[in-house]
Amino acid sequence: MSAPDRAGIAQDNVEQTGLQSAGGKRFFSDLNPETTFLSSISRNVAVGVGDQRRPDDIGVWVDKREWEALIQQRDTAATGEPIPSQRAASRGEDRLGHRPNPDVLDPLIDIYFKKVHPILPLLEEAEVRRQYARDTIPQPLVHALCLVAAKDAEAEPHLRLGRSAATVAPRQFCTEIHAMIMDALRGPCRYDKVTLIRILALASMHSEGADAAEEASMLLSQAMHHAQTLGIHLGQPSPSGADLSMKRLFWCLYALDRANASMNGRPVIMGDVDIAVEPFAPGESGFPAFEVWLRITDLLNKITAFYRPRVRTDVTGWEDHFPGLEEILDETRGWDLPQSTHRTLHLYYLAVAILSHRSRGIKQIPRGTNSNVRQRLCAGEAIRLMDSYSRDLHALPFVPYAISLALSVAYQSLRQSQFEHQQEDARQSVRQCTRILQSLRRTWSSADTMAALAKKVLSELDRAPSLASFRVPRVSGVDRTEYGNVVGSYSPCMPALNGERTSLVTPLPMTTEGAKTFAGPGPTTTTAEQAGPLPAQDGLDLFDGIDDIFTTYLDPNYPNEDFSFMDGLQPFDWNEADQQDVQL
Repeated sequence: MSAPDRAGIAQDNVEQTGLQSAGGKRFFSDLNPETTFLSSISRNVAVGVGDQRRPDDIGVWVDKREWEALIQQRDTAATGEPIPSQRAASRGEDRLGHRPNPDVLDPLIDIYFKKVHPILPLLEEAEVRRQYARDTIPQPLVHALCLVAAKDAEAEPHLRLGRSAATVAPRQFCTEIHAMIMDALRGPCRYDKVTLIRILALASMHSEGADAAEEASMLLSQAMHHAQTLGIHLGQPSPSGADLSMKRLFWCLYALDRANASMNGRPVIMGDVDIAVEPFAPGESGFPAFEVWLRITDLLNKITAFYRPRVRTDVTGWEDHFPGLEEILDETRGWDLPQSTHRTLHLYYLAVAILSHRSRGIKQIPRGTNSNVRQRLCAGEAIRLMDSYSRDLHALPFVPYAISLALSVAYQSLRQSQFEHQQEDARQSVRQCTRILQSLRRTWSSADTMAALAKKVLSELDRAPSLASFRVPRVSGVDRTEYGNVVGSYSPCMPALNGERTSLVTPLPMTTEGAKTFAGPGPTTTTAEQAGPLPAQDGLDLFDGIDDIFTTYLDPNYPNEDFSFMDGLQPFDWNEADQQDVQL
């Protein structure tokens, strides 16, 4: 019998019996790609599949038990871990000792509604507390509340897992809870859409690990997707009559979307033209801090327009009147808020104001435009605010982002300032940012790389004989001679994102005399012999890519994920994080 005939008979058998026989087996034809997989790995697995095949066979029969064993063998060979379903099951057993201690749930929920809820009212407090009291609230929602609240300084005494009486570091606590939430979300959905949106939105405020920005953005994208499915963005009347609740939920998603776009370098998920929900009138939401937050987010939304890919490179940012925070508080009647809330909102405002100037690279000396002056002033104020009140701020994801922006401005000032006293001020700002970021590492994964980067910069600054060696020469729009040497010209350009990093010592074309010239730190030279022993060549190779990293960090258009040159970054130490190298 020919192979096509045998294939036809086999297909008839499959159609008559379905994919599985009465004995629980499943037939895979040679035309199915899965057969190749079965044949390739079964040689090393004693399940009796490959060994029974004859040269003229047209497929294989595999029972359910053998199939699961083969799948496990494949996934273990590829990743070194069991298959997701088994991993989830083992996690379910392993995590019994890693759940939040039942005694800490009440205080963490209280902290959430005290600190986070007034600024981002994603939930209905009365409903949540009623469900919690009746033990009818979905467990992932409770865990999501704890996940956000655990990052607040006030929560540290309550961060206990299992039945242990010992507290753990915030990042360890949050990592365990986040894993449980993600495991629950991978299973069949047992929650209504609104509850699912809230869980996803809360979970998106956490980030940990190499793929943190990607995962947070994906969770928020899913939350927005479900909101669009329900038509929340269209302002449709709610079936339950909870229109104000749905309106608050939508604007919370909107605020998270805009913040995620800038912090993680993503396009906004929902464009303004797709939104039919009217903004809140003063006092309408019932949360003055939320309305202040939305006004600042509206500024951020307008500022990101300066960073769109097709905007001209000579656009410098917001040069017109920039609304002050006092004006926003007047409009929203927000003067009676707690001081810690004012400070948190102020830091968010300062971060947005820093972005209002569109930097075009370290080597382009900026003019004294309104936006540039505003950026430097707000960066300095953000550093002072964080230095004095970091533990008083409410735990929202923009906190480490704000100080990272301020660090980027300080580094930019260090490289661009033409006066020694300005460079010294910039060095002190880098030192302050390094100390703040190092202290934030205990809570925020996003502070890790920037803290390590800041320490590298600071170490090089401290051992340099003169800060002048870090200074970018000031040049005009055409090549000219400065200090008797040829200096290259610079023009606005996009940051390098193709892996070709610039450095502080950048070779320029050969001069007419045939001598290589350099544009970079310190006085330039015109002969190869003079260029060789430049002090900058000793340690400043560390700075390859650092100029571009800080430039792209100040541009919300780009993902802040390319830190490949930081191969020496040490893993986070749970136990010593708040003590490591903070005395700078």
